[in-house]
Amino acid sequence: MIEKAQKPLYIVWQDKFLQNEPIIDEQHRGAVAIINSLHYFIQQGFTLHQLKPTAQILKNYLNFHFMTEQGILEALECPLMKQYKAESAKTLKDFDECYLKGMSEKDPTILLICLRNWWLQHLELHEKITPFLHQWKGDYCRVTE
Repeated sequence: MIEKAQKPLYIVWQDKFLQNEPIIDEQHRGAVAIINSLHYFIQQGFTLHQLKPTAQILKNYLNFHFMTEQGILEALECPLMKQYKAESAKTLKDFDECYLKGMSEKDPTILLICLRNWWLQHLELHEKITPFLHQWKGDYCRVTE
């Protein structure tokens, strides 16, 4: 029996990505999963025009993630808030620019490269902000049966 070759994920989740703050780790996994889904569909031959809903979901998710981190950092009066807000705004602006460039050049990999660069930069930013996240004592709502 011949096995079908596996197409690789664009970003493979690794334990070194963990920030040990549950909500942040879950959201990071979610962002990576959506990026990998976008990559999967691009491998299947979909254009960015066809993937506009997926791209919009990802952009909204990133914004949602930034709002979560911002809320925690604001509650802690983190001195890096100005930098964090600027980097978040730049990410969303870059996302739009990469999407539009990928559309005009008919090259969806432009958006993927932009997203990979964001992920690496976001992890670098976490080297600075994660110590603040660990100081957060906020609670999450829990759904129990």
